[in-house]
Parts: sequence; C-alpha cells; structure tokens
Amino acid sequence: MSQSESNTLITHQIYLVRHGEVNVPVGVCYGQLNCEVSAGFEAEQARLIDYFTNTSQLESLAYSSPIIISSPLKRCVQLAQTLNQALESQADPTLQAQLHCNDAFKEINFGDWEGQSWQNIGQDKIESWNNDLIDYTFPNGESARSFDARVINAWDELKAQLARETSSKTIIIITHAGVIRSILSHFLHIPLQHSLLLNIDKLSISHLNLYPQFETLSRCMFVNKKL
Repeated sequence: MSQSESNTLITHQIYLVRHGEVNVPVGVCYGQLNCEVSAGFEAEQARLIDYFTNTSQLESLAYSSPIIISSPLKRCVQLAQTLNQALESQADPTLQAQLHCNDAFKEINFGDWEGQSWQNIGQDKIESWNNDLIDYTFPNGESARSFDARVINAWDELKAQLARETSSKTIIIITHAGVIRSILSHFLHIPLQHSLLLNIDKLSISHLNLYPQFETLSRCMFVNKKL
C-alpha cells in the first residue's frame, strides 16, 4: 500500500453498546419484553455520555455526523435519545447527529417465555433448549439461528452502506447482549455455537475498526469495556 493510499483510507469506528440495568425481577426471562429502565438510569446515561464526549481516545473523531442506531426497545432507545442529544451539543451547529431505530437489532424473541420466571417455565423446557441451543425455537418466538440470521443480515446491510461512504463515520449501536455477540462472532469468525463464551455486561462497550476498502486491516479494538 502506498503512502498516498494509506492517507486516504476510509475508517469507520463502530461502537457496540449494551443497554443498562432494567426494572425486571431477578430470575425472569426477557428478550423482546419491552421492560422499563432501572432507577439507576440517570447515572448510567451520565457515564455513557462522559465516555463519548470526554475521553481522549475520541478526540480525533469527527462528531459533525455521528450516527446512532438503536434497538427500538425502551431500555435501548431511551439511552440512545439521551446520548444523541449530548452528541448534538458537541457537533458542528450546522449539522445534526443522526438517530435511527432498527427492529433487526432487537434481542432474541423468547416468545411465550417472555416475562415468565425460569422456575415457571420449567426444567424440562429449559433442558430441551440447552440440548439444542442453536435450533431450539421458543414457543411463538425464534431460534438462535434465525435470530443470528436477522442480526447479521442487518449488519451486512450496514457494512454495505458504509462501503459506499466517501468519508469516515462514527457509528454507535445501542442494543442487546445477544445482538452484540452475533456481530462479534461474525466479525471474529467465531462459530455461532460458541458465541455465548463472549461475556457482554450491561452498559459495556465493544469497539470495531472497519476499513471497507481493505477488510484485512479491520480490527476488533476491545470487547466488553464496562462503564
């Protein structure tokens, strides 16, 4: 690669953010259940805003056109809206941050299990799931395989859009643990059946550096940085 090529490379920074704590009792199953944020939401949003507006690692990134993509579920979109407002205050006043919701970045659909305690769901059903983690389809829900296909289809569409960009972009995706695992597993070529080995904490960030012109230069910068 020549020096002139390296100077003009388009680099997209992708930040995968998991939502914070939710107002759901311990031991209750939730995926697409549209649960409320917890009482600690204000403190969590303050930490996220601080990370994206004050850390030295982001000083070189242009915030004239940050793009935030959010799951439409409350626990994500409320965080996304707050961050969007904060980034707009940092941006060129002639431009605005962009916020989009994408249904494909919802968590897995547990179907009839949503909102039930694991105890009520029953050990037999949980064991059936455990014996076929990838292809078990939750009653009136989806399987891990179909969920992963949904997420990766949206991820591939996003990458295709970014490949057409003529300038570097900062993309912040505020979503769920399962979605982040799917994207990271795809990016790192980890088999789907091993994706649960990736620990994704609430209010954590994972960072990918994409070079659409030279994919071999793309890197996973870090995973699961807890705020």
